[in-house]
Amino acid sequence: MPESGYFAKRPRPQHRMFLTKYLEGRNNVLRTEVVDDFRLTVFRRRQADIRVYLTNQYTLGIADTMEILEAAPETTCIVSTMGYNQYTSDAKQYARERGVGLFKSSEFLGAVYYEGDRFLDYLPSAERERLDREASS
Repeated sequence: MPESGYFAKRPRPQHRMFLTKYLEGRNNVLRTEVVDDFRLTVFRRRQADIRVYLTNQYTLGIADTMEILEAAPETTCIVSTMGYNQYTSDAKQYARERGVGLFKSSEFLGAVYYEGDRFLDYLPSAERERLDREASS
């Protein structure tokens, strides 16, 4: 169910805390630093830092992605904090073309282990298997 009002785009504090807790439990994450309500930095061992922009946008499209990258050009990753939120394939491709990852929070928790194309193209194993099944049918 989409949010409205104050949290229509703004991530809820408890969702940001959940994400940072689980990120800090990853063996390649040294620490996280909350910059503001929307942004955090993930410091990783022997890997580049990730400049994350958090959103609670119900459906993230290209215009939303453009708006985020204009407001926070340092962003290397956009993360939707709610499990029911989604992003369009066009928004994912637009972000990827700019070297920016676009993920749901559960996807990001897996992508955090990778860099480069493997980071940008990360899909959870269940999603990869589903796509493989669709491609082979």
